[in-house]
Amino acid sequence: MSHLEERKEQVCLNCNAELHGRYCHLCGQENLEPKESFWHLVTHFVYDVTHFDGKFFSTLKYLLFKPGFLPLEYSKGRRMRYLHPIRMYVFTSAIFFVIFLTFIARPDDINKSVHTRSEKSLNTVKQAFIDTFYATTDSDKRAGMIAALNAVGGINGEEVRMDTTHHDSITSYRYIYADTGRGRQKIFKSFEDSVKEENDYNQQTAGTWNLNINDEKLPSSVEAYDSAQAKLPPGKRDGWFSNMFKKKMIETAQKWHKDKEGFKKELTENFLHSIPKMMFISVPFVALFMQLLYVRRRKQFYYVNHVIFITYVYIETFICLLVYYGLQALYNGLNFAPFNWLAIGVLIYIYLYPLIAMHNFYRQGYIKSFFKYLILFFVCSIFTGLLVSIFFITSLIEI
Repeated sequence: MSHLEERKEQVCLNCNAELHGRYCHLCGQENLEPKESFWHLVTHFVYDVTHFDGKFFSTLKYLLFKPGFLPLEYSKGRRMRYLHPIRMYVFTSAIFFVIFLTFIARPDDINKSVHTRSEKSLNTVKQAFIDTFYATTDSDKRAGMIAALNAVGGINGEEVRMDTTHHDSITSYRYIYADTGRGRQKIFKSFEDSVKEENDYNQQTAGTWNLNINDEKLPSSVEAYDSAQAKLPPGKRDGWFSNMFKKKMIETAQKWHKDKEGFKKELTENFLHSIPKMMFISVPFVALFMQLLYVRRRKQFYYVNHVIFITYVYIETFICLLVYYGLQALYNGLNFAPFNWLAIGVLIYIYLYPLIAMHNFYRQGYIKSFFKYLILFFVCSIFTGLLVSIFFITSLIEI
């Protein structure tokens, strides 16, 4: 109810219906004086916000600590005392993704993290071998070390051969891939020579981007691709999707050939910003699968009931992930172990929450709920992989 003055005329300003009280029984509009001061506008805004906050936090208490309670209340028609699930989903998802995309999953940090992991892919045992290798000047001993390493599978399953042209210290070492006559191998080279070779290669291939799809090198232009396709028999030409995709890849390579890092950043940013859409789209599909899981109880639980259930599970996930990332940030900043333990506990709760909620909402035993939870988890993993692939391709096309 508003704190503004009620009109004396008992006719609705919105639909002209005769009033019998403060609210119109047809359209629901409150019968208030249309002229209001700035102060009234401010107080009305504050009242609406605090009213929202009150409902939000009271709903949040039941959401987090009584899994399955809120969708059960909704199905029973008890809704006025709680914040509407769709409104709560929009609010929590907006807050989560603003924080997530601004502070947690920044494209620059992700690309840097991937690059760092690729540079540090060797484990400590193999790194110790490399240290010893470069500390040894005896060529026969080096050859024996290489043979011993290859006898146990080389490095990361790849055969290693010795580059006898350098005897650098470990500080100038760089571990790279190289294509040789015996297949793809791992080779030890000096850091300076590796950088020089990479720069020479980039200069030679300037204006093109060596795109390879399924070990097939794509032409440097769409015209060259069309010409190559025209020379093939109709049965061996690419289908419409493959044709469209490869043309887009060629156009992307031409556009970004001088700024590959910029391409990676743009692709990562496009994909990250598609995650909210991905989550929203997944709700009706996951709810549909929930309906199949409980098909024998379809007269008790309609499709909408499953949608509401999944919506509350998503809301809980958003909130708990924010708590998890917050605890991780505190642990990284203060190096206080209890924060890490709490973060692990929150992560475990995120995975256990759907199981407890399924047990409480669908009123089945924990054993039956557990098996249905495993099936749901398996199907959702496959579906998530499919969605990620679709949105990744979409993000690539949008660049």
